[in-house]
Amino acid sequence: MIRDTINRISSLIDLTDIYISTTEDLFYSIKEVLPEIDYLNYILEPVGRDTAACIGLSAVVISHRYKDPNTIMIILPVDHLIGDQEKFQQTVKVACQLAQGTGNLITIGINPSRPETGYGYINMGEEVAKIEDISAYKVKEFTEKPGLELARKFLQEGNYLWNSGIFIWTCQAILEAISRELPHLYQGLLQIKENLGTLEKKEVVKKVFDDLEKISIDYAIMEKVTNQLVVKGNFKWDDIGSWTSMERISPRDEDGNIIQGDYEGVDTRNCVVINDEGLMVTIGLSDLVIVSIGKIKLIYPKNREGDLKKIIQKISNHEKYKNYL
Repeated sequence: MIRDTINRISSLIDLTDIYISTTEDLFYSIKEVLPEIDYLNYILEPVGRDTAACIGLSAVVISHRYKDPNTIMIILPVDHLIGDQEKFQQTVKVACQLAQGTGNLITIGINPSRPETGYGYINMGEEVAKIEDISAYKVKEFTEKPGLELARKFLQEGNYLWNSGIFIWTCQAILEAISRELPHLYQGLLQIKENLGTLEKKEVVKKVFDDLEKISIDYAIMEKVTNQLVVKGNFKWDDIGSWTSMERISPRDEDGNIIQGDYEGVDTRNCVVINDEGLMVTIGLSDLVIVSIGKIKLIYPKNREGDLKKIIQKISNHEKYKNYL
């Protein structure tokens, strides 16, 4: 999927201008997949601190590299399936124009097709621009991952879009937002900025990141700022960043199960089973996600996927389990 993401954008952006933000432990495996991306274009985090920290670090590095705080950043998560590449690229171009021309934070929104609780929702205000039949709207409200009843309400009202997680802004615009909403992170980024290009950079980044809370850009910034626009994306989009999302793209066996890895079951139906080692065996189960990867074994009802963040937070706060994540 990371290869698909690069291919999706490569006709718009030179390879020399594509950066990969990831944690240090994933660097070599990603570099094997993307050998054409220069080593200097990998922005490495010593530990994962969610998207606010990694985007802030990227903004500091990129503005330093280009010596221009108004350099445009396009944030592209790699767990997306996107159809109609031409419409997608056209939408990104329009969003870049708006980011450069207005200084606002731009989100690409998608028409919702179901009351999804795993996505953020954007309440559209008045239309402020229309470029090549692509409309941009003021953002009345940004709601991250609502409950089921609220998601149903948003769908019925008809003036909400899903937050695709694709963001476009200048380095300066996002750093100004971080300085207002996340002053502790901003002070850390200033320390990193002072040490870019020095032998101390890696040590400073580690010290700063060790002291940061895990928080997404959605919760920390997008739910709070007023200087944002949403561009409506009329292309096919799906976020498969969750286990249950595999049900929309993966083939099922005769019992409705999605299986990856060695598995045998009896009276097991409509489950997602992921197993990377040994043999997984189940009896008399239904509507569960069952995951065995490395040191972590994860089992939960599919309708409780919205609670994954809670358990991840609980594990990450426990010294005994921190190195499992």
